[in-house]
Amino acid sequence: MSPFQHSVRNHMKHRWIALLLAPVIANALVGCASRKPLDAPTASTSFTAELRALENRFAPDYHLAVYDVSFKSQGNEIILSGEVDREEARRETVRAAERTGAKVNDRIRVLPDAEFAGTNYGIICLSVANGREETDHQAELGTQMVMGEVVRVLKRSGRWLFVQSHDQYLSWLESGSVKPCTREEADAWERSPLLLITANDGVITESPSDTDVHPISDVVKPGRVKRIGETGDWFKVQLPDGRTGYLSKNFATDYASWRKACQPTPENIERTAQQFLGRPYLWGANTPRGMDCSGFTKLTFFLNGIELNRNASQQARQGVEVPLDRDYSKLKKGDLLFFGFEGREGRRGRVSHVGIYLGDKLFIQSSQRVRISSLDPDSPIADPAHLRNLIAARRVLPQN
Repeated sequence: MSPFQHSVRNHMKHRWIALLLAPVIANALVGCASRKPLDAPTASTSFTAELRALENRFAPDYHLAVYDVSFKSQGNEIILSGEVDREEARRETVRAAERTGAKVNDRIRVLPDAEFAGTNYGIICLSVANGREETDHQAELGTQMVMGEVVRVLKRSGRWLFVQSHDQYLSWLESGSVKPCTREEADAWERSPLLLITANDGVITESPSDTDVHPISDVVKPGRVKRIGETGDWFKVQLPDGRTGYLSKNFATDYASWRKACQPTPENIERTAQQFLGRPYLWGANTPRGMDCSGFTKLTFFLNGIELNRNASQQARQGVEVPLDRDYSKLKKGDLLFFGFEGREGRRGRVSHVGIYLGDKLFIQSSQRVRISSLDPDSPIADPAHLRNLIAARRVLPQN
């Protein structure tokens, strides 16, 4: 579901609440001497406002949290339905409905579903798992997860699983992309001797050879597999779903050692970002095979030990603000540049694109492909479309 569709859905939902609530309350309160309800119009307005406030509180970004509550009238009851991802959200919604003075029938479902009791975690077992906005291969690609990544499983729809990745992003995966497990099993996987895939593309084979062998799986940076042995120039590895095979030592390194060695300096950010020059832009993607603007920044910073959120609008709330002036004198190499539209009449602006500042008015971005552009309008590599829409900068690298 696109942000526009989500906005329309919310508008219609709250309009429906306003239309239905007045008669519901009026019916529910007839002869109820023990209650002291507000009059129907006041109750309707109050409850509608509370629902909006609760949604803003528990799910200000629908990509990161679930608050999808609706209601209908039946006799003298308000019947609440829908789903949330926190018990607190359900409890507070019921209390808000009770304050109207109507009888409340609570049918709100709290995720994860009871079906996943004890096994509401999973580990990605494909090189790249595509997280879609709906349960359809034609649906918008929202994000991607790589092999070895742990996810939280919230619900099922046919062969699709609704999951939350480690950066909190919500999306639908085909069930074959995930090895179901308990929280304890997920923790055990993350404590095991993992290898980080360092190749943009690699292959795990059935035997320690790169000729005349069948592949077990492809792999891509920054996936993780478990090391279970070594044979010459090969690691023997196990995938999250139990498959085993061999991976060239040229394609991986010890994950724990890599994490300790990460140095998120401006120079390392630049070096990593330039490794992806020429790679294609792909909406919703965040691997070396293709990446959108925020997928590119997320991957670049992750490979230097810094976790960014998934979308540009979310990344724009990380780190600290860097003031923008005409000469960009406050910017430093490694700062994130955000492009979009300024808010009007007190409204918040909208971020639609992100890149990484390299110094000397240069920045690197994934737009059509990963490329270096200039903030100087007279430069041969100027990007006029984005230049006029630069609205913010943030610094997420450690301060010296």
